[in-house]
Amino acid sequence: MYKKIMVILLAALMMLTLASCGVKKNIDEKIAEKVTEGVVNKATGGEANIDIKKGELTLKGEDGEEVTFGSTKWPQGEAASLIPEFKKGNIVTVMNSDKACAIMLEKVEEKDYKQYVQELKTRGFNNDAAELSSSTSQNYKAHSNENTMVFVMYDSEQQVLSISLEISE
Repeated sequence: MYKKIMVILLAALMMLTLASCGVKKNIDEKIAEKVTEGVVNKATGGEANIDIKKGELTLKGEDGEEVTFGSTKWPQGEAASLIPEFKKGNIVTVMNSDKACAIMLEKVEEKDYKQYVQELKTRGFNNDAAELSSSTSQNYKAHSNENTMVFVMYDSEQQVLSISLEISE
């Protein structure tokens, strides 16, 4: 499973690179989509449908599940609705589906990270909680129930915050 995810992410990166080189013609985007679909299909043995719009990449699986990469806006959907929106800093990239989301932000202050963790705790993300810190990073992981886990990582030197949520089945 890890190998498939890595191949998909590398293919997505390749496609975004092709699509963002200043070549914005529809035909070039369609070629990039088809090439990436072929790579993803071969890696997963499945049937992917890829769509590039406004710098975002959406993969649609055979089961209808969609995963979107590359947005710079707070995600919408089942997984994202379970966590509070982080309103500080700048969103660099987002990965979003109904069962998982990951948001990376820059220019985030440490006090804002700490306030966000407190907000997660008040929203019920305090089961099996673990907090780790070093001189340059802080991490918080917790479940709200047996199926839903959040992981927040903050790098104080880079002022980068990563928020991930996963709903397992």
